[in-house]
Amino acid sequence: MELIYKNNYGASYKILNAPNADCKLQLIVDSIGIFMTFNDLDKLLNVVRNADEPCDCPDCKGGPREKIWYTNPLLDVCLKVDDVILTQIEDLIVGTKFILNMNDTLQQYRIN
Repeated sequence: MELIYKNNYGASYKILNAPNADCKLQLIVDSIGIFMTFNDLDKLLNVVRNADEPCDCPDCKGGPREKIWYTNPLLDVCLKVDDVILTQIEDLIVGTKFILNMNDTLQQYRIN
């Protein structure tokens, strides 16, 4: 595994010999590792950024969200959140995407 980005809440890693060829990222949040595709990372960022909308579930009764849900065909992720954790998760995802895209951009314009 190769560290991509980390903050106080978690870290992201590039999986060099991934068991699933599509899931080349691992996002570590708190103490849980989540294997993801690059597309999953974009979708999770969208979930995090929309988490400030009021929740309609019977538990929250229109109040702020206490958890976020992310699903894909392989897994369901539910994380308990507050404003601080949401900010940390967003930073983790945005920082990961920045580093990944920076490396791609540098590789694309590399002088031979």
